[in-house]
Amino acid sequence: MSLTLRLTLLFSLVSVCILALLGLLIQRSVDSHFAAGDFAELDDKVDQVVALLAERPETLSITTQTKALDELVTSHSYLTLRVDSTSGETLFASGPLSFPFTDSQTLSPGKRYRAEWTLQGTGYRGMALQLPEDTSASSGLIITGMIETTRHAQFMQAFATQLFAFMLLATLLSTLLGWLAVRKGLAPLRLIKARARAVTAERLDERLPLASVPTEIADLVHELNQMLDRLEESFNRLNHFSSDIAHELRTPLSNLMTQTQVSLTQSRSQAEYLDILASNLEEFERLSRMIADMLFLAKAENGLQLPSTDRVDLAQEVAKLFEFYEALAEDRQVSLSQHGQGATCGDRLMLDRALGNLISNAVRHTPSGEQIRVEIDSREDSVRVSVCNQGHPIAPDEQRYIFDRFYRCDPARSHGLSEGTGLGLPITRAIARAHGGDVSVCSTHEETCFTLLLPVYSPEQHPDLRRSD
Repeated sequence: MSLTLRLTLLFSLVSVCILALLGLLIQRSVDSHFAAGDFAELDDKVDQVVALLAERPETLSITTQTKALDELVTSHSYLTLRVDSTSGETLFASGPLSFPFTDSQTLSPGKRYRAEWTLQGTGYRGMALQLPEDTSASSGLIITGMIETTRHAQFMQAFATQLFAFMLLATLLSTLLGWLAVRKGLAPLRLIKARARAVTAERLDERLPLASVPTEIADLVHELNQMLDRLEESFNRLNHFSSDIAHELRTPLSNLMTQTQVSLTQSRSQAEYLDILASNLEEFERLSRMIADMLFLAKAENGLQLPSTDRVDLAQEVAKLFEFYEALAEDRQVSLSQHGQGATCGDRLMLDRALGNLISNAVRHTPSGEQIRVEIDSREDSVRVSVCNQGHPIAPDEQRYIFDRFYRCDPARSHGLSEGTGLGLPITRAIARAHGGDVSVCSTHEETCFTLLLPVYSPEQHPDLRRSD
């Protein structure tokens, strides 16, 4: 069932309920008005009878008062009056009357009794009054009046028929108006549908109209637009990744094919073949490292599990890495310095790989004569390892992509064999997140700092961890 139909039916149901309650209220009000009018008329007639009987002569049946009572009843064909004595004798009766409370034992002098009843399908309203002893005859009198309500019932039946017809017409009209209102109110959803249909892999820049939608769905449209932003960004990164991986694989494969084709053009000595095989082995090793790194990142995206969890002294691990990169740093005339202490929990080999990637990048991009500084800052809930170096800064618009696979700040992608594959920083981020941390970069004209954020080691939280140092 469509949303338009649901809202239209709901609107129609509400309209029917309101009209039904309104019709019931009108019927009750009209019926109450008739009842009040009938009892007021009975009060008036009984008062007139009391006034006539107050001037009663010795015999009631032949007096002018009796003629006056006949005239009083004759002018109202729907009115019936009767005068009885308390002993049960009927002194005057304009017609048959059976009041349900005319027993003298149930009447109190001076008190008026009202009643409504139905007899043989005809409705009646009546009033009974017993006069006090000093008001009329010495034996007391009971005055009973009755009004037939047939005319009211006929009116109410005709009124109910007209009211039902009006309610039916009003319901149909309100349903039509409700459908038009709902359809117009849901027009922004149809516009969103049309815009969403236009979003394809080739047109990810399409966005849903935010200014023309109601306030109730503005937040939804805003979230959908943000989702489209994320999808566009991810799709663009995927496109870049596809082109980058094709480029990265093409370079070593082209080298292998070229060297093999050249070697097959003519006979060569054993030493030359050994040189060619050694060169090919370097390319194969590069391909193997690239494939291993890509498999590592694929595992990281699906929840990387730590092989082991030990206490790792970060200062000692940095010192070991300094020994490993000392020769390369001296060759580039770059000095290494370390400050601070701190420990974390995790896999030592993976943390060494993450720290090694940061230090290796720093050594490769630091100008001669400058210094690489590693600072370890241990806090209550985290430990920060910052690898800082001077050199060419990273542009702000490139810092958001620097941890993407194969991304390089050099758009020409020209690099020597000594450079990495563009997977070092993504691997570092994957390792940091696998340990419950993260990595960030801050680059200015003064220096560039990569900060590795890791959870701090706490003996109270990890009493069973063995020391890796």
